[in-house]
Amino acid sequence: MEYSRIEKILASAFVLFLLLASINFLSELNNAIERPDFRDYESKYVSKELLENRSRLLVMFKHFRNLHEEAKTNLTKANELYIFKREEYRVALESGNAAEEIKNEYLRAKEEYEKAYLAFQVIERAYVDIEKQLNSVNQQIDQLREKAYQEYRNAYSAYRAKVLALKLIFVIPIFLASFLIFRRYKNIYAVSLIAYSSLLFAYLIVQAVWNTFQVIGLSLFGAVATVLALYYIRKEYFKLEKVYKRRIGQNRCYICGFPIKDDYLVCPNCEAKLREKCEKCGEMKPVHLEFCPYCGTSLAE
Repeated sequence: MEYSRIEKILASAFVLFLLLASINFLSELNNAIERPDFRDYESKYVSKELLENRSRLLVMFKHFRNLHEEAKTNLTKANELYIFKREEYRVALESGNAAEEIKNEYLRAKEEYEKAYLAFQVIERAYVDIEKQLNSVNQQIDQLREKAYQEYRNAYSAYRAKVLALKLIFVIPIFLASFLIFRRYKNIYAVSLIAYSSLLFAYLIVQAVWNTFQVIGLSLFGAVATVLALYYIRKEYFKLEKVYKRRIGQNRCYICGFPIKDDYLVCPNCEAKLREKCEKCGEMKPVHLEFCPYCGTSLAE
C-alpha cells in the first residue's frame, strides 16, 4: 500500500514523540529505586574521630611546613653571614689588623648561626614527625575507603540490575505488542510502532552496555553490530544472483566482469556462456534472468 509524503512525515513524528516520552520515562525510572550513596559506606568504615585526627594533623603539618621554610631561610642567611665574617676575621688576623670590633662581629655571627642551626633542627624533627603521622593516618583512611568502595560498588551493581529490570518490564511488553499488532495490521501505523519499539529496545541495550562496560563494551557492541551489518549487506547486495544481474545490466560478463556486446554468446575473457535459448520462444536470451526479455516466460516455470 502506498502512502503520501505527509503520512510518512506524520508517522516519523509519531515515532519521534513516542521515543522522547519513553526515554524520559526510562530516565525517571533511575529514581524509582533508592540509589546507593558512597558517603553512607564511607561513614560506616571511616570513623569521625579518624577524620578529625587527620584534619588536626593537616593543620599542624601546614603550620610546621611554614615554620620549616622560615627556619631554613634564616639558617641560610645566618650561614652566609657567618662565613663572610669568619673570612673577614681570618684575613684581618693574617694582616695583623684584627680589631676587637671585627672579632666581636665574627663571634656574634657564629653565635647567631649556631642558634639558627639548633632552631632548624628542632623544627625539622617536629615537621618530619608530623608528616609521618599524617601519612600513616592517610594510608589508614585509604585502606578503609577501599573497603567501603568495594561494598558500595556491589550495592550499586545491584541497584543498576534492579533499574534495568524495571526498564525491561516497561520495554519488552511494548516490543512484543508492536510485533503482534504488525502481524495483524500491516499498515503504516503498525510499521511505526515496530520502528518505535525497536529503537526503544536498541536504546535500552546500548545504555545497558555503556553503563556496564562503557567504552570497551560499546566498542564490542559496535563491532558486533558492524559485522552483522556487513554480513547482511554481503548476503543481500553481493549474492551471486544479484551480482550476475547487475553485471549483465552493465553489459559485462557475469563471471569476470569483462565488457561484452549484446551479440556475444561467450565471454572472450573467461569463456563463460553468456546467452541461452529460451525454451518457449527460441530466442537467445542472456543467462541468469528471471524472465525472458522476448516472450516474458519466467525462468522458474
